[in-house]
Amino acid sequence: MKRGAGSTASGIEGWKVVEFPGIAPTRFVGTAEGGIDVLSDKSSAMLYRALGPEEAGRRYLTWRWRVDKAPPPTDLTRRDGDRPLAIHLCFRIEGRKAGFMDRMIRAVGPDVEGFGRDDRCLTYVWGGLSETGRMFPNPHMKDRGVMVILRGAGAPTGAWFTEKIDYAKDYRAAFGEDAPKPSVIAISGDSDGTESIADGTIAALTFSDT
Repeated sequence: MKRGAGSTASGIEGWKVVEFPGIAPTRFVGTAEGGIDVLSDKSSAMLYRALGPEEAGRRYLTWRWRVDKAPPPTDLTRRDGDRPLAIHLCFRIEGRKAGFMDRMIRAVGPDVEGFGRDDRCLTYVWGGLSETGRMFPNPHMKDRGVMVILRGAGAPTGAWFTEKIDYAKDYRAAFGEDAPKPSVIAISGDSDGTESIADGTIAALTFSDT
């Protein structure tokens, strides 16, 4: 298992960690190649950053990821489901009442400007029991979040995979509306429900027009 030293975010510039009360935090460690190791040990946390106008104005997101150790497959339609890696795109919807992200941010503290105001999220997942391509409500966010399975429980460990998503298309499929510009991107690793260990890496997160 890859290891890093220091806090829950080591060697990573421009990102911040959200920890959850009463849960050990997953650790995020920058790699020499510019990737981010996500190290979960009976833990959960999110690493996030705000998107600038140039990134937010582009329709596609690509990245590379691999899992070296995964938690036991779980039902991600339930709140106690675990997954080794996930990427979250969050969208600020003007005029809506405070949602899950707002309440979560208030619980952990005020130093997370911008994140708590994002009312809807698309979560792209490696893990779970569902088949690849399945889309379903995020159990933590009800009608404001949707999970999309990109790599199911049968995906091989120790191998890199490249993903390219059209978030505007996915947003319309999820919420029945045209997508606003995303405002936050986050990554997470989650193994507290199964009290297990997970180990993966995300690299080369890139927004593009084509």
